[in-house]
This record gives sequence, C-alpha cells and structure tokens, in this order.
Amino acid sequence: MNDQEPIKRRVVVKGLSTLFYEVGEGPVVLLIPGIAMDPQDWFPVMTELALTHRAIVLALPGLGGTSPGPDVHPATMASFVTAFLDVVGVDTVIAVGHSFGGLVAAELALANPSAVTRLVLVDASGLGRAVHPVAIALSLLSERAADAVSAVVSFPGGPAAFVLASNLLLRQPWRIPVRTWVAQFKLAQSRQVLRTSIEVFRECGGITGQRDDILVVDRLHEIAVPTLVIWGGWDQLVPVWQGRAAARRLPAGRFTALAGAGHVPYLDSPQEFVDALSSFVRDDLEPAPPSDRANADAGGLP
Repeated sequence: MNDQEPIKRRVVVKGLSTLFYEVGEGPVVLLIPGIAMDPQDWFPVMTELALTHRAIVLALPGLGGTSPGPDVHPATMASFVTAFLDVVGVDTVIAVGHSFGGLVAAELALANPSAVTRLVLVDASGLGRAVHPVAIALSLLSERAADAVSAVVSFPGGPAAFVLASNLLLRQPWRIPVRTWVAQFKLAQSRQVLRTSIEVFRECGGITGQRDDILVVDRLHEIAVPTLVIWGGWDQLVPVWQGRAAARRLPAGRFTALAGAGHVPYLDSPQEFVDALSSFVRDDLEPAPPSDRANADAGGLP
C-alpha cells in the first residue's frame, strides 16, 4: 500500500488561482471531479494510482478551491483543463472524469485528442437527455432564485441539509469515511461552490432534461482512444443505460457497472472502483471484442 499523501498546490491558469493535488511519479492520471464534490474525496484512489503513476486531481473554476471563471459551459471548462496542463508542463494524460467532470473530460478528448491517451467516464453527464427531476428543477431556477438558494444553503444549518440531500446520490452512505463527510460539510459552506454548481445545472439542463447542445453522445465515435465507462448500478441522477449505450458508441469502449454503487461509485464502492480503474490504467489494452464492449460486472442490471 502506498502511504504517500497528495500534496496541495496552486498555480495561475488563465488568470485564475487554481487548486490541485498531486502524488506519485510517472504517466499522469488526471482526475476531474463533478460539481459539489471535494477534490480530496479522490485521495484514496490517488494513493493507489501513485504506485505506478502521477495522480493529479484538479478543482474546476468555481468548484472546490479554484477561482470562478467567465462561464461554466463544458467546452469552456475543457479549454481551462488544456491550459492547466500547459501550465504544469504535462503533454498527455489518462483523463478520468466524474459526472460533470466526465462531460468535461469527454470534451477534452474531443477538442484535444493528442493530449488524452485513455479516457474514463464515471457516471458522466452529457450522454443522454434523461436525468433526475431534481436536476431539471435546479436547471429551471432563475438567476435570482439560484442566488437565493445558494445563500440559504450556506446559512448555519444549511450545509447539513445540503450534505443530507447529497446522500440521495449514494447507495451506501455508511461506507463513507468521516474525513469525507467533514470535507463535504465544509464545501457546502461555500456560497461560491453552491452558486457555481447550480449554474452548471442551469447551463446543461432544461425542461426536457440535459440540453442537446451540451450532449456529446453523437460525437463519441470521434473518440478513438481506449475508453472505460464506469457506472453505479443504482445511479438515480443519470440512468445506467446511458453509460451502457455510450460504451457501445465508442470505438474502443468498455463498460463496467458497480452493482452496489449510486452516482458516486468511488465513494460507494471504493475497492471495486479502484480495481476497475487501476487495471484499465495499468494494463496493456487489446481492442475489446464486440461481445465485451458493453459488459457489465453487475449482470442483472438493465
């Protein structure tokens, strides 16, 4: 077991003070968290990857410690990630993105294919219209209402309600370490993080679900690199069938469903997640045969 702790660092990217953590040496694995998730949640995954790789987790603008940017469109965020890689002197990465971070990682692979050698999409946004009604409701908030919700949640007692609501994303909340709960509670006290998170919903969603103009599902055939799609079998935010269908569209796609996990499988099923991710990151990959392209570890899932 690797006992290294990720190191906290800051750089300036496109004029924004940018937070990231890193650990290990070797080929770079870039982890891109979803909205309202603390980058430190990835530390257990990072320490495992650091046995063979340099693991970096990046806080996107306005989320988890990086200054807010001009807008939250996925393409803008992907451009920010490209600029970050230039600043830290990294030419190529294995890109791993969760939820909105998965959409950003896909945009990165599409916009800058030479920079991404492998891609991992974890319960990613942008792979279909269907989404939980709560996400639709948040996407329909006016700017004034979004400001009000952010303010209310950041009041005393509000973060506890926010963390409790986040449990809807988890299938096995009792498996979450106390350290993670504490970090999530602190994150929920940031009005900026909450406001940016709601703005992502407003940018990416609408009355019918995820907006057509942010979907990457029809461009997946352009992503030629080996791609692993990992999905929580009990994800209530974005349905598991979206991940399975996306893997079929990818030229070198593979699909793994974690039966005991919800929308955040690296917290719900940490060991199963690390097993799936580490083998994909480290193995010499052969093209997946058609029968395996959409294979799910959770056999009975739809």
